Amino acid sequence: MNSEDKNDKTGQIEISEEDEMNEAAEDMRAEGGDDKNYKELYQRYVRLAADFENYKKRLAKEKADIIAYGNEELIKALLNVLDNLERALSHAEGPEEDTKAVLEGVRLVHKQFLSLLDKFGVEPVPAERGLEFDPRVHQAIERVDSMDVDSGRIISEMLRGYMLKDRLLRPALVSVSKGRGESRDTGSSADKNNGGDGGNSSGIFDLTD
Repeated sequence: MNSEDKNDKTGQIEISEEDEMNEAAEDMRAEGGDDKNYKELYQRYVRLAADFENYKKRLAKEKADIIAYGNEELIKALLNVLDNLERALSHAEGPEEDTKAVLEGVRLVHKQFLSLLDKFGVEPVPAERGLEFDPRVHQAIERVDSMDVDSGRIISEMLRGYMLKDRLLRPALVSVSKGRGESRDTGSSADKNNGGDGGNSSGIFDLTD
């Protein structure tokens, strides 16, 4: 049951309560408004109020269950990965000739885990060598000279980042190119000759800040 259905139901209960109250009031007026009609109207109101209170309690319980058990399917899938990882570890306790089997088992677990993440909408952040640095999904941890990668582009990925659909779970940690070292050195020499510190004249933005 989604939130719109729940809101619709709440609205229906409130409307039906008002309708019944109005109907009872009309009946009471038609019959002269004696004590008997008043008591019937009051009892009807009490029943409706109790029903509505019970409905709110059911909604609160459903919400609590969703919070407590909302990750049930994900956890079940993770248990399968854990089972395979434990099998791979059990091979590691055997003779040395099982090393290859352990490596193969770990690779299969890694592949299964990536498949599981993809099933739940989790994808790695692209961070291939030569890709343009994007501060929205990348975090630069160092800037290095490079002869073959243009300035402002990724040289290597240190830690993979991940997206949950369109939300960033964590950025990819990358090293970013400063461009060719010769041009930087030339600029630094010129700054020294001019008495500068050579820090800002190159025009390169410090991505590690």
